[in-house]
Amino acid sequence: MSKEGVAEILPHRHGPQRYRDELNFAEFPIASVSDTVAENQKTLEFTDEIFDPSSGKPVARTLTITAADKFGLPTALDDEVLLGLMQLSCDQGFTDRKVHFSRYELIKLLGWRDESKSYKRIEDSLNRWTGVTLQYRKAWWSKEEQCWVNETFHVIDQVTVFDRERIARRRKMAKGSPEKALSSFVWNETVFQSFKSGYIKSLDFDFFKSLDSAISKRMFRFLDKRFYHKGRWEFDLQTFACEHIGLSKNYSNSELKRKLLPAVREIEARGFLAPLADAERFLRLPRANWKAVFVKAAKKLAVIPQEGDDSLVSELVARGITPRSARKLVSHHPSSRIEEKVRLFDGLKTRGGEGAIRNRAGWLYSAIVHNYTDAEAVAVPAATPRRDTAAAPPPRAKSDPPEESLKPEAVAFEAFWAALDEGARRDFEAAAVAAAPAFLQKQFHEGSDAKGSLWKVTRQRILVDFFSCSRAG
Repeated sequence: MSKEGVAEILPHRHGPQRYRDELNFAEFPIASVSDTVAENQKTLEFTDEIFDPSSGKPVARTLTITAADKFGLPTALDDEVLLGLMQLSCDQGFTDRKVHFSRYELIKLLGWRDESKSYKRIEDSLNRWTGVTLQYRKAWWSKEEQCWVNETFHVIDQVTVFDRERIARRRKMAKGSPEKALSSFVWNETVFQSFKSGYIKSLDFDFFKSLDSAISKRMFRFLDKRFYHKGRWEFDLQTFACEHIGLSKNYSNSELKRKLLPAVREIEARGFLAPLADAERFLRLPRANWKAVFVKAAKKLAVIPQEGDDSLVSELVARGITPRSARKLVSHHPSSRIEEKVRLFDGLKTRGGEGAIRNRAGWLYSAIVHNYTDAEAVAVPAATPRRDTAAAPPPRAKSDPPEESLKPEAVAFEAFWAALDEGARRDFEAAAVAAAPAFLQKQFHEGSDAKGSLWKVTRQRILVDFFSCSRAG
């Protein structure tokens, strides 16, 4: 546990865990669906038109999100933080606008790593939410008035975050009132009244956290709200993707489908959506319009174990693997294999061989995925036999040198890559990107849409470097 965690341990909260989502926040995005927002972008706007049963007429709804200059617009991670704050407030029964909490408690609730960066990220997120203004025009549902109303507000009115020194001082002053040594935030009155009026729904928060992408998470929240009324929904594709999920309005219909499909397939595979063929999922209408179709699945949701649900997750996190990657490994691989590879990893450290592995967490991840058999004599990760339908090796940019002039590591990598099936390639690439330096990760993600020459060179470097690290093990 980090020093911050030691300082911020909260007295144990009693009672069963109950997770909730505010229904207005589930209807429209209140944050970008990406992890970064351009510095010069200070506004997001979402709009649609629905039939209002209270008036018997169509109503145009608009949500405008405006950021403070200093902190900027909220991102997908900020949206998760806000959802975590709802759970803290729910745990207290929505009894008070002011909620005492510790950043350590919130970090553990969100499944983040207990490190200084996470504490800073929480504080930045809280500051961002205090500076964000939400302007609803016929888009905020008032349960009291039973209609769509206009409301403009900040989500959080006040935040007080204590550092370690201030926590220590206030603990001495508390004298039987431990909450006085805790950080706190205050909900805006409009938001809190929505909580109090019961305009909230149950949320499978563990399932939400276990989803891989921000698009999957946003789609789950929106459809989970809509499925309360009926099990099948058809939406205009652009309205669904741009106004309710938060994808760019500059995308064409084909780009929107391409962006949505990975998230759709993930929540299909996890038992939330009934599987549909692409031709049934996206229906072409006259005048080049498209519909997106979603049907609720009947089976139980499959939840990847969260950190703390399985001791193996904690073991992997302690060795440098991120909580999300650790949960995926525990979900998809036998515990006996994971335990074996952890022992191999620890054995390398004991014998002084750890220094030969430049990326230790990446090596352990690859050892589990590819089932390394000897920690000290691995030439290449174990390859899955190639299928006839396997894709070609990752293409090189036009500026790349011919194969005969490539470095030996690149030649060896291409032979290794050619022997992998599609699933093994996806696993390897995910591990490689997660283990890459931050600046390469940024180049990879920012270029993943256009897939230009720079992106191809970056991807090749990430894959070859990760392969070389694995061989060094």
